[in-house]
Amino acid sequence: MSKKDQYPVSRYTGLPVEDDGNGGYQLHYDANGQIRLHTWRTGKHTKGRFRRIGQLMLTENGLMVMIVKSEPMAFKDRHSEVPLGRFLSANVDSATLAKGLTILDQQS
Repeated sequence: MSKKDQYPVSRYTGLPVEDDGNGGYQLHYDANGQIRLHTWRTGKHTKGRFRRIGQLMLTENGLMVMIVKSEPMAFKDRHSEVPLGRFLSANVDSATLAKGLTILDQQS
């Protein structure tokens, strides 16, 4: 692949969230009361742009995720992660973000 066909790639670590019914978002725990960090990357067709930690994104499967970590990734390593679908302009509130960052610290 030529250099001109390459694009910047970043890895995003996030936690699933759901609508809380009051116009905000809350962390989404599975049926066992667990929540796990997952990683995605920007892809060639990713829509929107990353602005800050706490921003929401949609996966290609329609899962809504709160981003808790962003880091650059080598273009050649991109196939080790699944591409994300799109960045949303919405962000979580500071309490939800703080909870997410605590989970990041515990699981990293």
